[in-house]
Amino acid sequence: MLKTVILYHRSYRKLPGSLSAFLLQFVLAVIPLSAIIVFFYPQISKAMCQMTKTILSPFFFSDTMRIAQTSYLELMGGISYLDLPGKFPSIIVSVINALFSAGLLTLLPFVERAKPIVIFIMLSALIHLISSLFFIFLPSLFPYNAANYSQLYMIQQIGIWFFVPLIMGVGVMPLPGSFSSKVTTMIVTYIYSLVFGFLRYVVFLFILSKVSLLYMAILFFVLGPLLDFTYVVGIYSVYITRLAARIQGDYSLWKW
Repeated sequence: MLKTVILYHRSYRKLPGSLSAFLLQFVLAVIPLSAIIVFFYPQISKAMCQMTKTILSPFFFSDTMRIAQTSYLELMGGISYLDLPGKFPSIIVSVINALFSAGLLTLLPFVERAKPIVIFIMLSALIHLISSLFFIFLPSLFPYNAANYSQLYMIQQIGIWFFVPLIMGVGVMPLPGSFSSKVTTMIVTYIYSLVFGFLRYVVFLFILSKVSLLYMAILFFVLGPLLDFTYVVGIYSVYITRLAARIQGDYSLWKW
């Protein structure tokens, strides 16, 4: 049966673009967001610590939490972080966590559905098993405390807040969407990153101080920077999906 309509072939199809337009949009929308972090990270980190201290204050004595500072960029100033005590796990807690992790590693290979999720959980269980075994056999050699993690988290988060606009800008600015939609997408990602980074900081410090330092490894490797790039990819995917649905039939935008 002959086709009544022959559509353009997708081979060699590409979107038009202008390097000068990309650079102009990048300078106008991306650089300012990253510059905010560069010039104001001392104030941002201090405000974040003050709010975190206020939220956690009902759970601690007044003299157990203080805002400390570590050097970063000499011209701009240091980064503030919350210094607070951590809680070492008991041998019973460590054994229970080790058995639970070992159980997951034993049973999950037999699960046939949702393999990507199963593999992710198994990797998480392996990390937690190693952490639990360390606290069972060598607890006195654990080299970190809650204050160390707090400092690392804040330094890491400043870096993430700096790079999120750059990464999103490189991905969004060359696309044939409106400038306003690109800026909106970037601002949404930026605000989400700031809010999520703050809330995660509060939750992580509470876990390390009131639950156990046993969970430090899994918090960093599973719920740390990996999640930041997950929501960046997620928001970018939503933007791309909506843009593609709008322009896929507009052949005036495409070039072969």
